[in-house]
Amino acid sequence: MVKKVFQRALICLLSLVIVLLIYSLIKFPIQYLYRIFRYGESDVGDYKIFPERIISASDAPHYYEIREKNLDNHFLEYQYKGDVKSAVFSDFMDETGTTALIVLHKEQLIHEGYYNGHTRESTNTSFSSVKSIVSLLIGIAIEDGYITSEKDSIAQYIQEFKKTDFEAVTIEDLLLMRSPIRYREGLLWFGDDAKTYYMPDLRSLALQQTRIDDRYDSGFLYNNYHPLLLGIILERSTGQSVSSYFEERIWTQIGTEFDVSWSLDSETSGFEKMESGLNFKSIDFIKIGTLLINQGRWNGRQIINPAWLEKSIYASFPLDPDDYKRSDWLSDADIGYQYMWYSLENEKGGYDFFAAGKYGQYLYISPENEVVIVRNGFQEGRVDYWPLVLREIANTIDNEVH
Repeated sequence: MVKKVFQRALICLLSLVIVLLIYSLIKFPIQYLYRIFRYGESDVGDYKIFPERIISASDAPHYYEIREKNLDNHFLEYQYKGDVKSAVFSDFMDETGTTALIVLHKEQLIHEGYYNGHTRESTNTSFSSVKSIVSLLIGIAIEDGYITSEKDSIAQYIQEFKKTDFEAVTIEDLLLMRSPIRYREGLLWFGDDAKTYYMPDLRSLALQQTRIDDRYDSGFLYNNYHPLLLGIILERSTGQSVSSYFEERIWTQIGTEFDVSWSLDSETSGFEKMESGLNFKSIDFIKIGTLLINQGRWNGRQIINPAWLEKSIYASFPLDPDDYKRSDWLSDADIGYQYMWYSLENEKGGYDFFAAGKYGQYLYISPENEVVIVRNGFQEGRVDYWPLVLREIANTIDNEVH
C-alpha cells in the first residue's frame, strides 16, 4: 500500500515537472531557459558568460600618491547574526571572501590589498552597485539638456507608455525605488529577479511585460525593472548607448588606467545589463569615489553638478521605519536609500554614503573623514552589515592620521 502511494506521488510529481517544462518552453525564450539551467544562481564570474561592450580608459591615467599604512594587524569589530565579533584585518579579508580592499585618505593611497587569489589586474563585477552609476548618468543627462527633470513622467521618453497607467510614474520614482511597477521576487525562473538578470532582450521585458500593481501602497520596494527603464530613457534621450555615454561623460574623464566592459543582455539586443553588469578593476572604480568626494569635480573640471549630488545621494534622516518594511536588508538598519545611493550616519554626526552590490561590492565614501573605500568580493562572508565595517575603517584611518 505504501509503495503504491509513493509511486502515485512520484508520477504526479514527474507529471507536474513535465507540464512546468512544457509551459516554460512555450512562455520563455530558449536562450533564457538555457541560461537558467546552465548557470543557475548568479556568480561574480558571470561577466564571462554575457556578451559585452568595451569602454575605453582615459588617455591620461591618474596614479594616486602612496602613503601606505599597514592594516594587516589591525583588529576589526563586526557583527554576525547580531553578535559582536573581532578579527585581525588580514584574516578577516581572507575569511570573508574579499577579493579587493582599497582605502584612500585625502586622495592618497593608504591601503591596496588583494585577497583570495585576486590581483590588481583581476576583473570585478558591480552587481547592483552599478545602479548608483546609473543615477549619476541621469543627473548628467539632465545637466546636458537631454532630460528636462527627474520629475518628468517616464512616458515623456518612452512613447510605448503614452496613455497608459505608466504616465503617472516619474523618473524620480524609479530612482527612489518607489513606483507601483509590479515586481515579484523568487518563484524560480518565473520571478522577476531571474528575468531581469538572464532574459536575452531586457528592453522588451521592461517595455512589454511590466505591469502596474494596484496593491502597491507606497514605500521602498527594490525593483530591477527601474534601472532597465532608466537605461531605455538614457538611450532614447541621448541618442547613444549607455556604455558610450558613460565612457564619454565619466570613465575617460577621471584618469582611469584600464578599459572596462558593460555586460549586454545578448548580441542581438545589445542592451546593457543596467541592473548589474559593469565590470572593472578595483583601482579604477575607486576613482568614482574621488570624483564624488570632490563634489563632482576632477582636476578642476566639473563633471557632475554638485546640486544633483546633494539631492540624489542622501536620504532624509531620521528615517521612517515603515518606509523600508518590505526590505529585509534595510528594515531596522538605519540605512537610507535616495536616488540609488545608500546613506548612514557616521560617528562625527554627518553622513557617509555608498553604492552596494550582491556578494559585497561596495564603493563607500566618508566625506567628513576624507576617506573612500572599495570592497569587492565573491561573497559577503559571515558579516551582517559591511557598511558598518567600512565605516569603522574610515573612522580609524582618519583618527589615527590625526
